[in-house]
Amino acid sequence: MDGELYNLLISGDENAWEQDTKIMDLDRCIREYTEKDIVERYSKLGRTEIEEIKKIPCVFAYEDYCKKDACLGYITDILVRQAGVKITFQKVAVLPLESFHKLQFELDIKNWELNRTHWAIKKVDLYKELQLVGINLNNTKINQSVDITKHVFDVSFTFAGETRGLVQNIVNELEKIINKENIFYDNNYISQLARPSLDTLLQDIYRNRSKLIVAFLCEKYQEKEWCGLEFRAVREMIKEKETERIMFIRLDSGHVDGVFSTDGYIDGAKFAPQELAFFIKERLNFIK
Repeated sequence: MDGELYNLLISGDENAWEQDTKIMDLDRCIREYTEKDIVERYSKLGRTEIEEIKKIPCVFAYEDYCKKDACLGYITDILVRQAGVKITFQKVAVLPLESFHKLQFELDIKNWELNRTHWAIKKVDLYKELQLVGINLNNTKINQSVDITKHVFDVSFTFAGETRGLVQNIVNELEKIINKENIFYDNNYISQLARPSLDTLLQDIYRNRSKLIVAFLCEKYQEKEWCGLEFRAVREMIKEKETERIMFIRLDSGHVDGVFSTDGYIDGAKFAPQELAFFIKERLNFIK
């Protein structure tokens, strides 16, 4: 669905998109120049709506009198307060003013919109329309900048390499319902994991900077040295009675040190990746 929508943010502030944050009046956010069903779907700006909006590409433009180029990018965070809505964003490409005007009809922008500060969500495939002016947004889209030495993740995965295929499928499904930057999955951060003392960094991520750890238990997990290092953080959390932050998905009956027959788990063989991703999201909803 996100490929068929785009965020249009227009500001009369000539420096609005020069930084990485912008505060807008709440009554100007997703209430103007937006079709009724989209307003009903997103205007509450709750956690679920925000996570969906962050997956939708954006055009950051200026009111016409500014005579400035627009930018393409993504919203990375939204903070709602009574005083307004603070939007944090990342720009990835410039949309020249001439090209922006050329696409005005295709992007479903009414003339007066270009003279009004507001945020609308349009039912337009931005990727497709940009190609008409030679811009391929698929090539400019980049993963949100996440420094794994500092970032706090919603969920982190620990698993044996032999089960990567299943874990990858679950990650793919989970990224459809929560933002990718909130998931610690090693293949998403290959360059940052190529460093000395990786064991210390991983234990810090699992122990101190993950709301939920999902451990995929199996015979191979017990055999892996790195899994053992990661699971030390899990055992410490059990010792400190932080069990609400631990989720077991069992893939076979293999023994894993520190896991007992009285521990609850999900049988990974009984559910599809989409269902397992839903269970993970459901569990996150109960973690403050």
